[in-house]
Amino acid sequence: MKTGWQDFTFRPDLQLGIPVEADGQLKFEMPPVGTAIFSASQKVSEVLELRDGRTIELRVDVIEGGGKDSFAVLAFIPQSSSPGTLGGYGFAKSTTDILITKGINKYFIADQGPAAHLKNNNITLVLRLTAQDGSVTINAKALDKDADNAVLWERTVVDSPDADLLVAGKDDPKEPYITKGYFTLYLYEDFDSKAPENPYKIYYDNAQVDIMDRTVLDNFDDNLKTGWTDFTFRPDLQLGIPSETDGQFKFEMPPVGTAIFSASQKTSRVFELKEGERTEFRVDVIEGGAKDSFAVLAFIPQSSSPGTLGGYGFAKSTTDILITKGINKYFVADQGQAAHLKNNNITLVLSLDVEGGSVIIHAQALDKDADNAVLWERTVVDSPDADLLVAGKDDPKEPYITKG
Repeated sequence: MKTGWQDFTFRPDLQLGIPVEADGQLKFEMPPVGTAIFSASQKVSEVLELRDGRTIELRVDVIEGGGKDSFAVLAFIPQSSSPGTLGGYGFAKSTTDILITKGINKYFIADQGPAAHLKNNNITLVLRLTAQDGSVTINAKALDKDADNAVLWERTVVDSPDADLLVAGKDDPKEPYITKGYFTLYLYEDFDSKAPENPYKIYYDNAQVDIMDRTVLDNFDDNLKTGWTDFTFRPDLQLGIPSETDGQFKFEMPPVGTAIFSASQKTSRVFELKEGERTEFRVDVIEGGAKDSFAVLAFIPQSSSPGTLGGYGFAKSTTDILITKGINKYFVADQGQAAHLKNNNITLVLSLDVEGGSVIIHAQALDKDADNAVLWERTVVDSPDADLLVAGKDDPKEPYITKG
């Protein structure tokens, strides 16, 4: 039953291209009509607001598509725009062409080369919009569901407050769409009289939205440690307790003859992992030591002591990278060549998505010296069952869907 969706067609008298919800999918089909045309459906029961400091990520699975002229389109369309204008941000894909759009014939990207000649079935389209300082950063990805969500295609562009140079069309209106709008799906029939399809079709499944508000917990610029609670195994020595100096949060520790760690938690702000929501933590590592100095970014539940590392952690030195659930409990323990990476002027990213009682853990190391290029990236899942870890036992087996 199609609930909360509002359809658009240029031929309402014929119900041309109006999708139906059947077999657990939202199915668009259209006969050849002798010209380029499209239809759309918007999830109007859910208003999405793109505002400064916020990221909205739209996702949808394309289960089955037609040929080269059947375009799947995933879009954020403002309330002030008709879906018939395509005015907003769109990600369009067929088997031969991929577009990032701002309206009809207004393209940030129009890729029709060999890199765009990709399957259009059993994939996931991802459109990620981040509003910051008056601009919108648009990241579009196509993921292969048959290959553990491997990235088939990815590009990032920026819609600035100025008139940007598009590869096709004019940036008018030049202003970014930092406003309220709807999750919108299309079927675009790019009719070709020499190769008509009958029907043009796109079958969608699993429409999803993640909303992330960016909060700077501490930029450390005031050189005053506020709202942090420290942990050390040797409080008598204040061993490894960090100091806030020179606009940075600095951990240092002498050799003590054994493996040991210290920690500090931002206890003035409580985060809660909830079903259907994503929480993403980031921190810059400005300077690190050598192979045995590990930076660790973690979500530690209120019920756990930081001394147990019980929670979700992302640990990195110059030779090893770990995704952890506790001391010696590792989802990932990478010490191969791919993990031999710099540990200075990087950003650690730990994203936690709660879906169906599981926590999807996505960890990235980004290179601040190379426009945040991805140095390392992995995704794992902590399910309600006892998962197989590469080291240690998944005990407790339950995911940490809680406050921390």
